[in-house]
Amino acid sequence: MRRGPAALLLTLVLAATSALASTTAAAGPSRAPAPMAAEIDITPPTLEWGECAFYDAPAECATAELPLDYDDPTGPTTPITVLRVPARGDRIGTLFVNPGGPGASATGFAAEAGRLIGPGVSRRFDVVGIDPRGVGFSGAAWCRVSNDAWSGFGYPVTRPETRRRIRADRLTNAGCAERRSVIIDHMSSADVARDMDVIRQALGEEQVSYYGVSYGSLLGQTYAAMFPDRVRAMIVDGVLDPVEWTSGHDPGLPMTYRLRSGRGSYEAITSVLNECDRVGRARCVLAGHANETWRRLVRAARTGELRVGRDRVTVQDLVNNALSALYSADSIRYLIDYLAHAARRDDTPARTGATDGADRAWAELERIRAEREAVGPFGIDRAAAPLATTLGAQRGTHRAYLAFESVVCGDAVNPHRPFRWAGTSRLADRTQPWFGRLWTWYSSVCARWEGRSGQDAFRGPWATVTSYPLLVVGNAYDPATPISGARAANRLFAGSVLLMLNGWGHGALGNGDCIRNRMAAYLIDRTLPAPSTVCQAAVRPFPG
Repeated sequence: MRRGPAALLLTLVLAATSALASTTAAAGPSRAPAPMAAEIDITPPTLEWGECAFYDAPAECATAELPLDYDDPTGPTTPITVLRVPARGDRIGTLFVNPGGPGASATGFAAEAGRLIGPGVSRRFDVVGIDPRGVGFSGAAWCRVSNDAWSGFGYPVTRPETRRRIRADRLTNAGCAERRSVIIDHMSSADVARDMDVIRQALGEEQVSYYGVSYGSLLGQTYAAMFPDRVRAMIVDGVLDPVEWTSGHDPGLPMTYRLRSGRGSYEAITSVLNECDRVGRARCVLAGHANETWRRLVRAARTGELRVGRDRVTVQDLVNNALSALYSADSIRYLIDYLAHAARRDDTPARTGATDGADRAWAELERIRAEREAVGPFGIDRAAAPLATTLGAQRGTHRAYLAFESVVCGDAVNPHRPFRWAGTSRLADRTQPWFGRLWTWYSSVCARWEGRSGQDAFRGPWATVTSYPLLVVGNAYDPATPISGARAANRLFAGSVLLMLNGWGHGALGNGDCIRNRMAAYLIDRTLPAPSTVCQAAVRPFPG
């Protein structure tokens, strides 16, 4: 169910609640209790549930007014929207979910998440999505910026493009310095984790059960490190390395390079092309020359010789659309179709069939890319409501929604010199071929970021003993969150177990009974899979 009209007028009554209903956690292996977290010194709100203006039954919604700044808990507040899908059977407790982004709607995700995660989950848990502050129905993170703050391309390749990108970032920051929503200064992942803990108390839960994918994995790790004694069960899927996200082993490098997403994208497309050659032409039309075709078309895009219809295909568009296709094994076929038709047209330009086929496949890739960009590079669009990025152009300016930038620039330590991104992108061309430059520039606006969320950011320590071990899920060929992120989390969180999916796409959510059954067993019974368990993907790029 997708988002409807942005109309939600549900209320919250702040009440002094001295007794809240508690939920008993399912039995599991005993562990020494983790150190107690620092308390958040506010009275938890009473949530008044009502109909959701943007989702069908059985979902119910409420809005909580929580502290804008937890350093001033009795000061100004910010609205936090919560969606709950009540358990359909013998209830265990509440399962919090987050689809990442940063900037994707958790309320939209919660409406379908229980079904996707595994059998029995929606029957045993109230599934709850909290739109993070500044996202969706929990307000909006925006700056009023110049219409010139747009580079006109995905990421810079040439020196003139680099100068244009840096100028666009400077104009964005200038606009934020002049006029921005107040929430931009209070959007660290730590603030969102604090919000989740207050909502936990409001729901009467002693501990948290949680599923988070992509950036949602970072949010989960942040909560676990800040409140280690409050983890009943936590799945982090499509995992981001929390050290590289925040302080970094080398803070002189941009965060979006440190995460190695460019390397993950390179390994993902290489594995797809190798798989194409392996399965043969009956299942993949590029078999026998898949790698060479990709390399040849990248070269053609760089020299301006690749076209769709009468339009030139830039290397930025080709790489960006290829990346988008890699987010789902179901989408990879459109990339292969385009490469096959484009290669035929390149060889025999007069062939109308090749031209039409390339154009159709390209149109599908453009659609897939738009869906991915709507939820952010570290998010999934499976049941998550996409959000607008710009609105309200007037007098040479527009209101730019900057949820992704507000979180990333607040959480992470980044270089302060804009041209550091240019130097790192040249490094990325060597170490993270094709995709590293794209990923590196995702964070370039952070060089001179005007927001102040970093004052409340949590940047470790990350090595943590939680009250119950985490289940860490990693995909072998994830283009956004490479398996190295899952391995890092597995090392940092004591007793955690790494469950690997041998497959393609971003995150493992819903990809076969092996994954779904193990996720469900962990959440419901707190049964961890055996260490080194590997699940085979049910969805593959070349079925047959």
